[in-house]
Amino acid sequence: MPFQHPPASILVLAERSDQWFASPEAYAELLRLEGINDVDTAYVEDLTPTLLEGRSVVWLGPSDPSPDAVKALIDHVYSGGGLICCMPGEAMAKALGLEPQLKGQMDGRLPVALDGFPDTGLPIKGWSAFYRVGRDAGCTDVMSLQDRRGDATGFPAVVELSEGDGAIAVLAYDPVSVVYLLRQGNPLLAGCRSSGFARMRPSDLFDGWQDERDFSWPVADLHGHFARELIHRVWPAGSTLPWLWYFPDGADSLLVFTSDDDWSTRPQFERLIDACETFDARLTFYLVQEKSVMDRMWMEELAGRGFDFSIHPDLPPPTLSLWDGRLGAHVRQFCDTYGRPPGSSVRNHCITWAGYLEGARIEARHGFTFDTNCFSLLPQGKYYLNGAGLPMRFVDTSGTVLPVFQLPTQFSDETTLGGQGFPFSLNLTPEQGIDLITGLIGRNTGPVASMMCINAHPVSFATYSAPLWEPVLSFARDSGVPVWDVGRFARFWEARRLVRLRPVKEGEMPEVDGAALAACGLSVMLPVSDSAAGGVIKQVGGRAYRRLYCAK
Repeated sequence: MPFQHPPASILVLAERSDQWFASPEAYAELLRLEGINDVDTAYVEDLTPTLLEGRSVVWLGPSDPSPDAVKALIDHVYSGGGLICCMPGEAMAKALGLEPQLKGQMDGRLPVALDGFPDTGLPIKGWSAFYRVGRDAGCTDVMSLQDRRGDATGFPAVVELSEGDGAIAVLAYDPVSVVYLLRQGNPLLAGCRSSGFARMRPSDLFDGWQDERDFSWPVADLHGHFARELIHRVWPAGSTLPWLWYFPDGADSLLVFTSDDDWSTRPQFERLIDACETFDARLTFYLVQEKSVMDRMWMEELAGRGFDFSIHPDLPPPTLSLWDGRLGAHVRQFCDTYGRPPGSSVRNHCITWAGYLEGARIEARHGFTFDTNCFSLLPQGKYYLNGAGLPMRFVDTSGTVLPVFQLPTQFSDETTLGGQGFPFSLNLTPEQGIDLITGLIGRNTGPVASMMCINAHPVSFATYSAPLWEPVLSFARDSGVPVWDVGRFARFWEARRLVRLRPVKEGEMPEVDGAALAACGLSVMLPVSDSAAGGVIKQVGGRAYRRLYCAK
């Protein structure tokens, strides 16, 4: 694995194993989600003392390293470095002063007593190991592990230790596999049908998966925020790690807007377009392959006005066996008809899916980098079914990172409003929908620091859903929350991954190319010890940051 030069301040290590999602690249994706790109990856079997030189923090996935590797890691901490150790094996746990109980539990909860986290805690999908803290472990703080009901187990979920001049955080669970399981559903349901609706959809992977306590919280995003907070806690004294804010131009949140063609008429398209322009919003139109009213001249005009266009493939059964060919044919039709390639994202008609992640692999082969098929859908769950608003690359159970971002869609007109006869609808009135969605937008602008994607079909907007979406768009505009199409947001998100912020001495400012950051709408977050310090101060995850807003 090629390393950055100079060596990245954070080294992510994973064990070569057949555990789900166990690759260093999969762990690094969680840090990149958090705007931390100063990361190198390696397997712990290849660890040497030389590899640790110049590192501030080491993130170690579930493993039981060799004695030489354990010694190197502990020496790193004693000399002032930080270590985050996830679900350590028996020998590693004992070396850290813990007493492994050789037992554990499935699907517990993590009570995070920080601003922006739910009082009911965060769900821990998968296994949590039981440890006891030894008397000589140098423990400085403990966070309790709860069972799935929210009752204390008597064992810790997080243990913070002081060793020499450095600090260690030991987690009784694997936050990375937790995040992927929350976002992507149950791999054991790959290809299974659980909804009772025609065609498989991503929601079929979530049968019995979402806890009702988590409906309205982006719990996977919050796990990422907590992981970043742990990095700050074990960070060596004397320096600090800046990171990149989630949203463009210093906005506190963002709303991505999409629209599925579904053979709408031109007046219906125009009704939705007019509303977007009234409320300073833009969206991505997903066009059907046959009989769309969109023509080349009209598309060129609308693209010049800031609208984005891609495809809306129809994939009835047999879905998987014909997916690649149908998708390729639709891409060719789009290019031939409109004289341009489709946008970077794709959404299937009826959000059709197959398998676990094979569809994302097919999309990647055809050049798509964002997938918006993951709808929150009854009966499996609602609101934040995927536990996330922020986009993150799909990762398969082998730990292979796919070059396609999952961008979950929380609300669509047919899944939200009543009166249309859809069995998967929340059956809300427009007023109830407005209160729900604007409430979540408002919460996201605070320390929750997340976002949403919404969908309005032109035909639906023109016939029944405008009373929902127009007030939502108005609220977003008045709240300073940008409403962007997927293509524009994708360009921002991918640019954010390319900026490597290095640690700085406490009290100093990061050396950045302000013009380059401003051109991309990127903002730098710098931890500060004094919340009254100058500049724009933002509280995220219980910590104060100075937001260095790079205005265009």
